[in-house]
Amino acid sequence: MTTPLADAATRALELLRPDTLLDGLGGAAQGTHAVVDPARDAVVFEAPLAGGTLIDAAVGRAAAARQGWAADPAVRAAALTAMADAVAGARSALAHLLALETGLPLAVATDEISVGEFFLRRRAAYVAPVDTLVDDGRQRIEVARHPAGVVAAILPWNAPIMIACEKIGSAFAAGNTVVVKTSPLAPLAVLYLAQLVQPLVPDGVLQVLNGDDAAGRALVEHPGVGMVSFTGSIRAGRAIMAAAAPTLKRLSLELGGNDAAIVLADADLRKTAAKLFFGAFYRTGQVCAAIKRLYVPRAQYDGWVDALGTLARQAVPGGQFDPETTLGPISNRAQFDRVQALVAASVAAGGVIASGGKALDRAGFFFEPTIVRDAAADNPLVADEQFGPALPVIAYDDEEEAIAAANGTQFGLGGSIWTEDVERGLALARRLEAGSAWVNRHGLVQPEVPFGGMKQSGIGRANGQAGMDAYAELQTLSVALPRKAG
Repeated sequence: MTTPLADAATRALELLRPDTLLDGLGGAAQGTHAVVDPARDAVVFEAPLAGGTLIDAAVGRAAAARQGWAADPAVRAAALTAMADAVAGARSALAHLLALETGLPLAVATDEISVGEFFLRRRAAYVAPVDTLVDDGRQRIEVARHPAGVVAAILPWNAPIMIACEKIGSAFAAGNTVVVKTSPLAPLAVLYLAQLVQPLVPDGVLQVLNGDDAAGRALVEHPGVGMVSFTGSIRAGRAIMAAAAPTLKRLSLELGGNDAAIVLADADLRKTAAKLFFGAFYRTGQVCAAIKRLYVPRAQYDGWVDALGTLARQAVPGGQFDPETTLGPISNRAQFDRVQALVAASVAAGGVIASGGKALDRAGFFFEPTIVRDAAADNPLVADEQFGPALPVIAYDDEEEAIAAANGTQFGLGGSIWTEDVERGLALARRLEAGSAWVNRHGLVQPEVPFGGMKQSGIGRANGQAGMDAYAELQTLSVALPRKAG
């Protein structure tokens, strides 16, 4: 790293003091995990790993802080605002750390920091509602919301700051204390976030630890944890459900997606192709709600494949600190290997490479933006989630076939319809078996809007009142009112 932007990342690394987050927990880290810059395949930091002793101490501190923290919503709102201010003040350092560990282009990483700040500010304004169901003079029945307790927030590696701020902000607004476990593949920005915001809340309210799968299991199994909020793979989500079952913990699981986008015959190719490409390849395709399967009318098939192939060839792969970069590396070696294997399996099963298709001959985890055509429904790149820069384009003969194909997987996170006829698009979107269905857009996530999956793509919702209720216990209050005289 020799550019001024890369030098700023080096300076940001010097700000990290992860051992200070262990102060007061009465234990030491169990070794370290090497954090790798995916643009160079080079170790940039050794992050301490928490074991069972630290997990137990963190949960204990969070449990001890519960009642005081839950008692005053105004204190929590002020703390969330102060946290948002701290994120804004450290935007550059946070963005450089995030870009360094994930490979995100710096501008994209900076946007993620801003989104995290926005989530914290919106949660500062949250007031838990009390729903009055009946009030007829004879009885009054209300539903109130109480904190779930200690929340275990388990983060993924692809968007750690955004998801950390969403989980911490929602849990705090609902009155909970939080123990965060970062992904060891991308812990740096979140560890620095913790350094910034932990002093802004009472002792024990927020604990942030870096840990591997064993640490995550210890956190989920801990009897002091009342609720688990997890974002990650279906495989890991199943493991969390199993680990949480003996203590019947509340769960919010946002799991993998294999989102389908269906282009109708009236869609304008010139206007729409770039939007579809962005929806599939933004953040190098490493987004849970990215477009991962694209269905287009058979009569227009070659035109759509050609347009997307052209956009793929125009993309500029490069390092995260190069301002010319439009497509960063895949964020870690395991995912890099998976994408390569899926593309190879797709070709072996009959898929045809229309553009890209191979790793770049350079250091780091770079893979060409890839368009695959002629892939059948059982093709590995269609049936499974690639989570990377490879998009299968599939022809369909009629809309019924397209809807059936879009719904024909275990996944159900998101889906979209692209058309000039918005009402027709809305009618078809309602038939998608997906937690979020968009028309002429894809992947938009907002604090006020519930987001989560159907089928194997998750349990519960993030965001909106449904998402806030995931962090609460609902209590029904039923009162017999005195009869009025006369």
